[in-house]
This record gives sequence, structure tokens and C-alpha cells, in this order.
Amino acid sequence: MRLSRLAFLALVAVPGVTGFGMEPAAPPPVLTMAVTGPVDPAVKNHLLDGFRRAEALNAGAVILRLDTPGGLLDATRDIVQAMINAPCPVIVHVAPRGARAASAGVFLTMAADVAVLAPETHLGAAHPVNLGGGAPGSEAPASSTGSANILGEKAVSDAAAYIRGLAVAHGRNAVWAEDAVRRSVSLTAEEALANHVVDLIAADETELMDRLEGREVRKNGRTFTLRFRGAARIDHPMSAAQRGLHVLGHPNIAYLLLVLGFYALVYEFATPGVGLGGIAGITCLVLAFFSLQILPINTAGLVLLIAGLAMMAIDLIVSSHGLLIFGGLLAFGLGSFLLFDGDSPAGRVSWPLIVGTLAGSAAYFGLALRKVFQARRAPPRTGAESLRGQTAEVRPGGLVFVQGALWTADGLEGFKPGDRAIVLEVLGTRLRVGRPS
Repeated sequence: MRLSRLAFLALVAVPGVTGFGMEPAAPPPVLTMAVTGPVDPAVKNHLLDGFRRAEALNAGAVILRLDTPGGLLDATRDIVQAMINAPCPVIVHVAPRGARAASAGVFLTMAADVAVLAPETHLGAAHPVNLGGGAPGSEAPASSTGSANILGEKAVSDAAAYIRGLAVAHGRNAVWAEDAVRRSVSLTAEEALANHVVDLIAADETELMDRLEGREVRKNGRTFTLRFRGAARIDHPMSAAQRGLHVLGHPNIAYLLLVLGFYALVYEFATPGVGLGGIAGITCLVLAFFSLQILPINTAGLVLLIAGLAMMAIDLIVSSHGLLIFGGLLAFGLGSFLLFDGDSPAGRVSWPLIVGTLAGSAAYFGLALRKVFQARRAPPRTGAESLRGQTAEVRPGGLVFVQGALWTADGLEGFKPGDRAIVLEVLGTRLRVGRPS
């Protein structure tokens, strides 16, 4: 009996043996990231940096807040690969209310270990958009649509197999996932939950953590238990350079920089000296070509666009009576549509912007051409020919005074010194004059 009491006292006196008197260990931190806007190389680099940071912090989970219209499939594949091989569960939360996960966003949601939607969000429409492919949802045989549509069908089949594999691996509705690619179908948050496309609905991050507390997640042969209560939340924002690249990496921004840079240089060459036009033009073009390096550029489209702009500018010099401007507008418009090889509309220049730029270019060069014609038809304003039609004062000795100089004149019969005469013609070093009408 005495030995038992001593043993009990020893255990109480040594808290490290039983854990009495010690604070429970805090759960590992949770890393949060956000994707807003198109998925591009800047977003990819941001997320890959975040997954590396999560590994260094030994994070318990990564929460990715998503609101995207889509983006580049190559960048999306790299992100999905990083999500699958992350050392901790990755939770994708399509939020806030009104957000969407379209196109590339569907792939990211299907690759998540836990997929969550906020109320009033939607998911879907993941059909690859290619210039050579058929319309979204087209099921026409490839043999009836030519080689361009064969390439489009191959891209669709590849994307469908890819997303189906992601859905199966995470226990989600693979049939719907494939339909999202092949038929561009979409679901609301409630429909996605009912069709086993996502795991739950949560309005915000706090509700998400409360509902996932204690949930077990299988990943890469391991079982993780999600612990959020008391866990530190570490936000991983985009760096300043990544934010700048994200803005510059938008196809509309790159397109505008390219066009505005060219117009600024045209203005600079049309005016003497080096001024604001040259500085602005060079700056815009440098930024534009920097943007083109991180976008899926179509070389044929870029050549057509630059050729179109060049033809319109050359017309102001060689005067083709508008023929080069018309051809330039056609090449410029076609090049604008072909400029980027995006897998979704978010990865290409928007149609309204192209149409507006075409209209502005037509107005700009049309007005410039009109001014050129007017200048060419106007009488000379410098040199000897500019004297024609000017009023001269008759001086003694067969001379006239006009524009600050004395000239020998013919046709002075009947004139007296001090009379006014009109210059009719310039004859070398002499003038022929007549009476004012």
C-alpha cells in the first residue's frame, strides 16, 4: 500500500510523465492563399511559392480561396500537380458569394482534397476554347470538320480524361466533371453539393474551418486530421512583382500596350524632335513585349497585327488613297483575334476591345489621311511658289515689293509707284503681275 502511494505521488510530481499541468500542443499552422482573376503564369508562381512555404512551415492545411473565369491550361496543370504533391491537404474554397470557378477553376476544384463552395457561387464550363476547335459542346465527328477540328477534339479529349482522373481520385462525380469539359455544363453551389461534385457549402472561412474541424483526409497514402481550432493562420499574398506580372499578363493589357506604343511612335515620327510620344511609345512597347513573354503568343497573329499597323502608317506617306489603310485594318483585326492561343476567353483579347480598337484606328488614320490630302492640295506656303496670289507694292524702276523683298516684275504697264498688284506667276527670278480683280 505504501509503495502504491509513493508511486502515485511520484507521477503527480513529474508532470512530464502524465502530461498534467502542461498546455496542449497547438495544431500546425494553416496557410491561406487567394486567386482572383485569370489563371496565368504569375498566379502559378504565386501558388507554387505558397506550397513550398507550407512545406517549410510544416502546415496542417492550405486553404485556397478561388474566384476565376479560367485561364491557361498549361499553368493550371502545373498548379494541379503542385496541389496533388503538396505535403498537406489542400482545401479549395470558391468564395466569396457571387464568385465562380469556371474553365481552369474547375480543374483546380476537382484537384482539391476538400472542395467547398460558398452560397450563390457556381462551378463549370471547362470546355477548352481553341481557334481550330469546334464550338463548345460540339459532338460532330472529327472527320466531318477537317484537320483544325481534329486538333480541337484531341484537346477536348485530353482535358476530359485529365479532369475525369482528378474527379475519380478524389471521389467526386466524374461523369459531371467530363460533361463540364465536353458540354460546358455548370452547376450552382447547391446543385454541385447534391451531385457530389463538391464536399460542402460554407459561406466564409470561419464556417469552413468549423465544419471541417476533426475531419480526416486521405492523401498520398497518409491520413490527415484537420485541426483548425487554435491554429495560426498565415496569409500568403502575391508579391509586388507577381501582382505587376498578373496585371501585365492580362491579354487585354498586353494588347493595349502594344497598340498604344505603336501609335505613340507614329505620333513621334510625325512631329520634329524627340518628345513625349517617343518616350511613351518605347515604354509601352517594352512593357507589351514583356507581357507577351508570359502569354501564349501566336506568332502569326503578332505578325499580322504589326503588319496591319505598319500598312496604315505607310499609307500616310505613300498615299495609296486609303487602300493600304483598308488592308491594314483587315490584317490588324485578324491579327488581334489570333494574337493569343488561350484555352478560354479569359486568355484572349476581348471582342469588344478589338472592335473598339479597330473603330478607333479607322477613325484615327482616316482623319490623318484626310489632313494629308488637304495639305497636298493646298497652295505652297513656303519658297518662291508661295508668292503666287500675294499682293505686291509697285516700286520705281520696274520693281515690286512683296513679302519683304524687291522683285523685278513684268506686266507693270499702266501702274504707278505705290499701286497694288497681284502676283500671277513666278518666272525664275522675275514675277509676272496683274491688276487686282
